[in-house]
Amino acid sequence: MGLKVLVSLLALCTSSIDGATLPYHDGYDYHFNHMGVHLDLALNTKDNLMIGGKAYVELPVSSIYEFIETNIYMFKDLLTPYQKQILDTSIVEIGKLFKIKTSMFKEFLKIKTIKADITFTGEKVLEGIYDIAVDYTFVLKDGTEEKGTLKMKGEKVGGKFITSVEVVSKSLTVPTKITMICNLPYTHDITVTGSFGKLFINIANDANEVSVRAVTEYLGHQYKYSAVLSLVEKFFTLTYQEPSEQPKTFVIKHKVVNSYPRIEITGYVPATSYYKVGEFKTELIQNKLYDYEVKHTFNGLEILKLKIGLTKTNLEMTLAYQNVLKTRMVVDYTKKMVTVLFPKTNTWITGNKSIEVNIEYQPTNKANPLEGGNIKMVAMKGSVPLFKFGGYFGLIINAAKYELLFKNFYLENALLINELGHLEISTDIIEAKFNAKIFIDLINKYGILNKIAVEAKAEKNTEVLFNIIFTTVETSPKLYIYFPYFLKKVLNIHDIKYLETKFEHVVSGYEHTITIGCNYKNIKFVVKITPTMFAYEHLVGQVSHFKHVVEFKFENTAKSFLVAVKSKFNLHEESPLYKMLYHLSPNYACFKEMTTNYHFEILDKTAMKAYISVYVLKDTALIFHFEFNNMQFPYKIMLKAPYLIVEYKPSTKEVKIVINSVTKTYYPTMTPIGENKFEFGINGEALAHVVIGIKNIEIITLHKALPTITAIFTYKTFSIFENNIGIQILYKQIAHKFLVGWNINNLAKAFMEVKMTGSGTNLLGDYELFHHLNWNIVDIKNFDLIWTGKALTTGLPYLNTPLMINGQLAFNDFVVKMKMVEQYKTETYTLIFETDPFKIAVLPFFTYP
Repeated sequence: MGLKVLVSLLALCTSSIDGATLPYHDGYDYHFNHMGVHLDLALNTKDNLMIGGKAYVELPVSSIYEFIETNIYMFKDLLTPYQKQILDTSIVEIGKLFKIKTSMFKEFLKIKTIKADITFTGEKVLEGIYDIAVDYTFVLKDGTEEKGTLKMKGEKVGGKFITSVEVVSKSLTVPTKITMICNLPYTHDITVTGSFGKLFINIANDANEVSVRAVTEYLGHQYKYSAVLSLVEKFFTLTYQEPSEQPKTFVIKHKVVNSYPRIEITGYVPATSYYKVGEFKTELIQNKLYDYEVKHTFNGLEILKLKIGLTKTNLEMTLAYQNVLKTRMVVDYTKKMVTVLFPKTNTWITGNKSIEVNIEYQPTNKANPLEGGNIKMVAMKGSVPLFKFGGYFGLIINAAKYELLFKNFYLENALLINELGHLEISTDIIEAKFNAKIFIDLINKYGILNKIAVEAKAEKNTEVLFNIIFTTVETSPKLYIYFPYFLKKVLNIHDIKYLETKFEHVVSGYEHTITIGCNYKNIKFVVKITPTMFAYEHLVGQVSHFKHVVEFKFENTAKSFLVAVKSKFNLHEESPLYKMLYHLSPNYACFKEMTTNYHFEILDKTAMKAYISVYVLKDTALIFHFEFNNMQFPYKIMLKAPYLIVEYKPSTKEVKIVINSVTKTYYPTMTPIGENKFEFGINGEALAHVVIGIKNIEIITLHKALPTITAIFTYKTFSIFENNIGIQILYKQIAHKFLVGWNINNLAKAFMEVKMTGSGTNLLGDYELFHHLNWNIVDIKNFDLIWTGKALTTGLPYLNTPLMINGQLAFNDFVVKMKMVEQYKTETYTLIFETDPFKIAVLPFFTYP
């Protein structure tokens, strides 16, 4: 019933049906009777909408549904051919959607008309205090009526905000009521009562624990649920209890036994198709420093037991599962040899023979084994080899290069095929070979990155599986991929055997041209960069699928300032992007040429004479045009769009607004009412008082439909290059203040600062947010950034002490060094990132290398 009422109220906002004219009701001040909707409204006081009032509403629900059901094709003329096809093939499913045979929609579609008497009080709604009551009547198609009430109330009791929602239907014996009691941010109580019974939910958190508890009552029986995370006793518990039954729990506990940690997991498993009913217990035990044990029992029976023991030369692991499957593995190791033994007592080994795997590593430099060497692995079952594996591994790390090498690696199956066949795993690999190399040049660079080369090749039974080469070491970098399975199955490319991409970079004076070409369909991507232009183009063969050119101009002198940008984006009809836009909308989204022009010019910084122009063209159609010009009288401010035009003429003091060719003219007025005090209005109606002081402006709202709000604007100068601007908003005991300052007289060395403060809010309390940024730009390869910050809010327990941030970033000849320090309470956290030499650290947790 509650859902039905809420859906009905939501439908008020979507009505567009013509209906019979209904008579006005007495005792109301405002009336609306149009398109099938009848509304009468009365206010307690016309000076403030929030004080309260009453309303009467009638809504023809059945007419809305019939309109949607019979006129779904009315939008077909607005669709693309592709969208029309989708509509034709799915219209049957759409019809079914409106006829879903759930009880909610079935009952809702029986309603012919909804009538509602509404009373509301909200003078203190911004403080969370309000009262709304709705007496509703559902008139069904058979003439019967269903009546009820909906009440919503917000109040503050003992420092807590209480929100209650109550729905009472005369057709139900038990009303539905929802009550929420909140004590932010610590506790939340939610109570729901209705024909289904009663539901109570409690959510609580503090420094000791976080908990969620729920109780459901139905026909006199209680069902209990809870989740508790204890931060002090270090456990997590989930509990479920049915009436007259023992609680079913899931508990995770952390213990320390004999100075070693232990994790214990216990719980109760109900009967399912996969498990029997019973209790389980899982223990993760550390007996000694290198002695571990895992136990799992179910209904007192040990199901799994795993023991791991480690010494200087030996690792032994034993796994037992229900005394049916037993596995024991013994690993002996030295500096050069590792032997893995699976004794024949393992239940999964056939033939009554042990399996032994010998791994041998012979380093080329015994003083530094990680430099590389030969790896050899042989697996034996008894005296017969299962498989052989080996190859050369090399690693070089010095000031000139990083190099990783895998050379002549091989795999021979031998008896492994038969053993895998026993486990129902098939393989056709008789012999495989693999070679790979990764090289990074630490001295020479390609652009801003170090030169790099990656090669990998694999063969199976003398057939090449893949061959991949990527290099920037050569004069022209390239990417070569021979991978038949990837090309055919993943990329769906069948007409070429390999992919090859070449990269060329040509410098001519100040012009840089970068070309990336691919042998697939002769695809090219071309980028051109000059001091005043940036362009990129995608070509397939000789056809340009898209091209984007951006031209820009920047001038800054002691007297004037200019920024001009012109952008042109061209699309070909065969471009995938063009086809996608065409399917979205061939008339509105699709285009062949998009032109954008930005012009921001100040001819005289002292007199603040400026010309600003922004326009956007789609093909030849104007999309947007904004213009500001105060270089000559009369001044001009203009905004044009296909459906909206706004123009202000200071000489006649009029504002013209054109929406869909309908023109409305507004006359703003500023009338003196005292020393430096004015009354601002539009078309003779007062809107606000304006007080102009020394470098500040104060605005106080006067409109009777708005609460009294005071806004104070402060400024330091009229310069756009160096200034401090403040905005302060006051409403009763609530205050918010926003400050921003900057100095960009020298764009290469400047700063910007932002600060937000506030007080009197219930959620945030007193808060302060601050950020300061300095920059020093020498050139594109050398610049520094320094920033500081602060965050504080007394209303949130995790930020009621200041969070302080300090950071510095240096970019010198493409070498990055960054350090950021955060201080929270008594703890300090530091982030460090450097590229030469490479270093990354998150202190006090992690440092590499």
